[in-house]
Amino acid sequence: MLPILIAKLLLVIFLWFFINETHAKRKLIFYKNLGISPFKLFALLFVIDMFLSIPFLLLLKEFV
Repeated sequence: MLPILIAKLLLVIFLWFFINETHAKRKLIFYKNLGISPFKLFALLFVIDMFLSIPFLLLLKEFV
């Protein structure tokens, strides 16, 4: 379970880096107007993904 969460964290960090280094940052204007920085947005998405993935992985682990 830990390697999966680390892989997801690395993917989120890569996505955050990609957004910051390219012109895709303009697509996040809606969140910036709400006062949410790109780092906070991706951190929140990672936390939500963890809360959804951990129960699924634990359930999957019982059957495999």
